[in-house]
Amino acid sequence: MTKTDTATSPLLTEQRDYWYDNAKAILITAVVVGHLANGIFSTSTPWVVALQKFIYVFHMPAFMIISGRFAKKRIDRGDWVTVINKLIVPYVVLQTLMLLLYSVMDYASTSSFSYFKPLFGLWYFFTIAAYSLISPYIVKFKWALPLSLIVGLAVGFLPHTFYGGFHRIFCFYPFFLFGYYTYGSSFSFCKKIWFRIISVAVIIVTGLFVLKYNKEVSFELLCMNKVYTFIANDVDTSIMGAFLMNVGRYAVGFLFFFFILGVTPSKKTFFSYIGTYSSYVYALHLFFIVFLRAVDADYDVLRILTNKWLLLAYCFSGIPIAFILASKPVRKLTRFFVEPNFDIRRIVQKLTEK
Repeated sequence: MTKTDTATSPLLTEQRDYWYDNAKAILITAVVVGHLANGIFSTSTPWVVALQKFIYVFHMPAFMIISGRFAKKRIDRGDWVTVINKLIVPYVVLQTLMLLLYSVMDYASTSSFSYFKPLFGLWYFFTIAAYSLISPYIVKFKWALPLSLIVGLAVGFLPHTFYGGFHRIFCFYPFFLFGYYTYGSSFSFCKKIWFRIISVAVIIVTGLFVLKYNKEVSFELLCMNKVYTFIANDVDTSIMGAFLMNVGRYAVGFLFFFFILGVTPSKKTFFSYIGTYSSYVYALHLFFIVFLRAVDADYDVLRILTNKWLLLAYCFSGIPIAFILASKPVRKLTRFFVEPNFDIRRIVQKLTEK
């Protein structure tokens, strides 16, 4: 592996696994498409809302599982140096740059800014860093995975979400731990033709289900960033009903990890490099989306997308955007803040020598 992937697997490995590179490429492209679909016009365009909700069914759980899988060796070593160099420092840099963009574009209030309150999309970097630091201690407990699932379900009963969106740290942790504990599993059954057919069928059926029952599917439930009282009000159900929906959400999240592998090519493809450098796509597209939304808020530029074909092209422009953001020229231009050249160990050594 030539470069560290801080968005999904900030861990150097000896040999590329193109199956997971391809899966990450599909997932990160879905992230870009989903964020493009989440525009102010989407509230009046049911199929765009359905597209966004469909993407959120699977993309974050699968990302978390893959992240946990590739963090296995780092966690077992207690490698906090890599966590600082490859996760925390890039997060601080990106958070600072995002604050500057917010300020310049007058996109949102920055009065409550804090490095413990990740701005748009950057919660993922923060969360993976937190998991990488706490997991060496958590995995010592025999029942860490089921306990994390219980906690993830229980926090929904709290009256309010945690500061800085930390609610998601608890809710997504079972997926991360599942990836950690299944590191040695090949999941070769996902490559079988019968499972690939099932995977395609399930994904299509799920997409049609979300399209038909769009209003009954809670976006906040899929994001796993709200308590049950909020979800209950959103879809007109009881708190216990919201809890049961969250149980189903976990089940679907775990299952869709396998279905995504089931539709993913296992050999190197023309888009594999997007997965290899998914950290660039993830980080850079956030700035693009914030810029686009700020311009739209001022000049209403997205209102030209009245034609369904224009709207379709706009949403799926996320595909070429992913190719561009992962390209070598873009990586060269942006490496200084996506993968800053920072080594905490070297800095400590220099300070101690003095």
